[in-house]
Amino acid sequence: MKCSICGSEIGVSGIAYLRGGMVICSKCFPSYYVRNCPLATRRLRGESPISCKYCSYKPQCDSHIGSLVANSKGE
Repeated sequence: MKCSICGSEIGVSGIAYLRGGMVICSKCFPSYYVRNCPLATRRLRGESPISCKYCSYKPQCDSHIGSLVANSKGE
């Protein structure tokens, strides 16, 4: 199988997400999850959802939100 994001060949043990025709390897999954998280839009509005405190990908999300805010300000 090939990862839908990076295109690398992955074995069954390397699959982190599988839905429909989409296969995502464990290396690409954190960035995929952060970009598609439904709570990211709330965080962009300045909210701090409680469930984000327990998320395994919070550091990556903080970085993603920070870059989106910086890009929107033109920095």
